[in-house]
Amino acid sequence: MTIATQTSKTSFAGNGVTTSFPLPFPFQREADIKAVLRREDADIPLSQGTHYTLAGAGNAAGGTLTMLIPPATGETLVVWRAPAIVQEVDYVENASFPAETHEAALDLLTMICQSLQEQIDRAVLYPVSTPDGDVLDSSSFLKTAAASRDAARQSAIDAAGSAGQAGKSADDASGDARRAENAADAAAHVAASVDGLVKVSPTDAAGGSLTAKLSAGDGLSETLLDAGATESLRLSVALAESSGLEFASGRLRILPGPELRLSPSGLGVDPAGLAQQPILRPVISTARILNHAMNGGF
Repeated sequence: MTIATQTSKTSFAGNGVTTSFPLPFPFQREADIKAVLRREDADIPLSQGTHYTLAGAGNAAGGTLTMLIPPATGETLVVWRAPAIVQEVDYVENASFPAETHEAALDLLTMICQSLQEQIDRAVLYPVSTPDGDVLDSSSFLKTAAASRDAARQSAIDAAGSAGQAGKSADDASGDARRAENAADAAAHVAASVDGLVKVSPTDAAGGSLTAKLSAGDGLSETLLDAGATESLRLSVALAESSGLEFASGRLRILPGPELRLSPSGLGVDPAGLAQQPILRPVISTARILNHAMNGGF
């Protein structure tokens, strides 16, 4: 036969159904055919008889490979011809010179050359004009390639680190922006609560005067300092003797006593004792004022 095609390798996409695959190139022996199943960037070697069967050896038009299990969707079946590099024709002196035998030997040589060319086509080659002195042997070439690979990996690591730092900077900037936005919202809230109308807490939506909103008594007195739109009010707490309050060194202190118990959980008041000690009411009034101020009032 003749070798009319330069094809020596073919591939088929699996679909989970098809098992028969035509080979578009001739082969002399079934052992000349090799096959792998490519799955998720990995090649899985296949064996004749275990994974597939062949038909058509010696047929000039090619043959057929039949898989015992159909390749799944996403898998690729790759089949190629790889004859052993041998010369098995032996001519005897003065014997006949059969044309078919001679042609078969030439066909085998052509198939071997095509198999080698297919491998060369997948190899990394220097340009034909490369000076001989610049052509590295395989060991030197692999060392150079390994060094380039390591440098590329380090560059990738450095780039990832830079990207991570940039991401952190972006996160910090985003955090600063959020904090600024929260501060702006808080400022807007405060501005809304001081729109020229007297408010005693951020949630107080209605404007009005302080004197109308605060009621003095029980040891708490108020003094109107300035009326009108700029109204100001002074609140005074009467510190009676043994009232439980002490003002010293610029600080207001609550003193524990029989009716006021100081514990790790806070200051406790004895309701029964409080009923008999009206002078303790300024303590409660003061506590309410302080709590109100600390929770966003005034």
